[in-house]
Amino acid sequence: MRVCLLLMRTPRSDEDAERMLGILRGAKDQGTEIVVYLLGDGVLCARKGQTGYVGLNLGNAPEKTTVRASARDLRARGISEGDLEPGVEVIDDLEGVFIEDIMERAERVFTW
Repeated sequence: MRVCLLLMRTPRSDEDAERMLGILRGAKDQGTEIVVYLLGDGVLCARKGQTGYVGLNLGNAPEKTTVRASARDLRARGISEGDLEPGVEVIDDLEGVFIEDIMERAERVFTW
């Protein structure tokens, strides 16, 4: 099974962040493939060194979670690839990749 999580904003509280991480951990515990897409303000979650609910804190995401961020949205917020957590894939046409993924491969999609 494949689960996609689309983040278009940063978590607003520790509770939001824990819910999202709970979804990721629960899916991983079931052997599910996980892909996180970061669009809009969601790209702020990919910055290095965040704590608390400032971002998803990708360092706490389950191992082997694929994370993809929109290059256009990173540029719009002045974030360079060097500012990102290790392993975040920066994609030019993230919207197109996301749509293809959810239409052809994903069994579940969560949005935030």
